[in-house]
Amino acid sequence: METKPIFVICCLTIFIFIMTSNYLLADVATLKRIAEAERDVTYVGLRLITLSTSSGSRTMEELVIHRTAEDSYRRVVSIIGGHKSLSPENDRERQRNDNNRNRNERRRGREFRWVPHRSQFSTKEIELIAQNYELELRHWGEKIAGHETDLLIIKPKHTGRSTKHIYFSRDKGVILRVEDLDAAGILRNMFVYNRISFESKAVKTKWDSVKKEIKPEPWHNWPSITLAGAEKILKKKPIQPTFLPTGFQLEGLYKLKIRGSEPIRLKYTDGLLDFSIYENADDIQSETTNRPPNRGDRNRERPVIKIGEISVRKHQRVPDNGFSWSSEGIHFFISGPIPPSELQKVVESIILKTDQK
Repeated sequence: METKPIFVICCLTIFIFIMTSNYLLADVATLKRIAEAERDVTYVGLRLITLSTSSGSRTMEELVIHRTAEDSYRRVVSIIGGHKSLSPENDRERQRNDNNRNRNERRRGREFRWVPHRSQFSTKEIELIAQNYELELRHWGEKIAGHETDLLIIKPKHTGRSTKHIYFSRDKGVILRVEDLDAAGILRNMFVYNRISFESKAVKTKWDSVKKEIKPEPWHNWPSITLAGAEKILKKKPIQPTFLPTGFQLEGLYKLKIRGSEPIRLKYTDGLLDFSIYENADDIQSETTNRPPNRGDRNRERPVIKIGEISVRKHQRVPDNGFSWSSEGIHFFISGPIPPSELQKVVESIILKTDQK
């Protein structure tokens, strides 16, 4: 007779586990549906996008046209209000710094060009998101750009990570609004469509009118390489960290070409957040100052820490944290929207690994 309550409890536990698993699988299936829609559904639309930068927040209006995974582009059509400084100190510094203003002008020139519009999530990223984040589907019901929407919330399982709110068309599955919140719950980046059309005729008409203008920038197509290819460029094996923040994996290696040098990029991701390690044999700087050329006084104001015998300079450009140093004939730069304490552990694992050779 005593086994009956135990049997009931076991059955109830199994039932709850099955129901919870079904909800989780359903929410992962929703994310897969969104990714497929972003790839396969044709549309053209205008959206407002707000980004947080080191100079403040910026709001722009973008035209997006998507025919296929290959023919998918976006272009800024207007800047709304320009920069809004995050603090008076940032604003005064930006006004004093002619170099910053020149860079901003060059950046604005690039922004008004057509650039590839990539899907939000790859198959591998969805797998990692399922491992490192909790997904919650809510039937939101309100309309965005005239379309009823549902909401998928991606919440971190680990501290110090961001949260993403995805509002998507209930009918089409295409993302209509995204909100990126940092670990403190502060909204950092967002976009929202104020107009969007899924009619194939409207998409074709718009594509025919702009396709001659589209000349993708070459820096949007960095080739992926193997470890052997990276070793050939650096003349030695690329250094990989022995420590990674929980849930992060190496996504790939890429060959870059910037101002005549050829750094390699090691990209790590947990599915939602990325950080990158750049290794460059052509940009060796003093291990005492770590001052890249043409950076003037900006590097002098950045704090320096000692890890072993190496001087490491800290960088911070909202929302990214970064570190740079030189060792063993290689200049390193690591950057990403990861807490500086975690990034510093990655740096320490690289430097200590190098010292032990």
